[in-house]
Amino acid sequence: MSLTSAIPLSGTLPRPLLGGRAVSRSETVLAWSVAAIAALLLTAAALFLSNGGRWFVVETPSMGEAAPVGTLVLDMPVQASSLEIGDIVSYRTAVNPDVTYTHRVVAIDADGGIHARGDVNGAVDPWTLTQENLVGSPILLVPHLGWLFRAAPILLVGTLLIWALTSVFTDRITRSSLRIAGGSLTVAYAAFVLKPFVNVTTISNTSAKGSVEATVVSAGMFPVRIDAVGGNTVHLVDGQVGRVTIHELTHNGHYQLMSNIDLDPMGWAALIAACLVPLLLCLAVGRVETVRAA
Repeated sequence: MSLTSAIPLSGTLPRPLLGGRAVSRSETVLAWSVAAIAALLLTAAALFLSNGGRWFVVETPSMGEAAPVGTLVLDMPVQASSLEIGDIVSYRTAVNPDVTYTHRVVAIDADGGIHARGDVNGAVDPWTLTQENLVGSPILLVPHLGWLFRAAPILLVGTLLIWALTSVFTDRITRSSLRIAGGSLTVAYAAFVLKPFVNVTTISNTSAKGSVEATVVSAGMFPVRIDAVGGNTVHLVDGQVGRVTIHELTHNGHYQLMSNIDLDPMGWAALIAACLVPLLLCLAVGRVETVRAA
């Protein structure tokens, strides 16, 4: 009894299977591209960390426009003796050892003690810093990129889940369209949870007879218009501080602020175009597959 196996006469090897179907060329290219990018990023991260580098994401608006919320901070070790007034440093204290502050040096004592303050904070930080407190000094501050790092777990889990659930569909148009729609929903969910686009924080209130002056800071990526009910209006960009005076207060002394996206016509056009990308991708997928079938 002999065993034989069929060999394709065309001379081509069969494509690998994923979930019982052949893997397309575009999926193979995508997989290799993602792997190459991941390898480069991991190599760069390993070199950065092995040289004492640390990275953080700014979560509070204390540094204003210098390092808005969502800024990625890349720190390298620094010697206290090399610091000057105006430098930005990251440090920890014994009071809050799990919290890393990134503030600006505002004073240096004769004995080398360092005092820091957030750019929009009214008071100097209540600690005198020494070498043992210093985590490092930023070599790079990248606005907005920190939001992507914070969203990474949501995006990764959502992408893997969508990819797995849609692998059972053999029709390419259906499978690709569902993945595009699922990816859009994942991004929308991450935006809903983290609120990276529009966010306003009140950092102080000053009461007067019949009015309140509120100091606010924008903590979102988009420019915003802040309207105080019964008061003035301010226009802010990410990290910018503004003041509104409210004259109409409730019987409990409360006031209302409303924030809205404040884009110019080109900005609105870009935002609408970005929102239309999933639809255009679905149409493109259908058109390509239709042409192939013809």
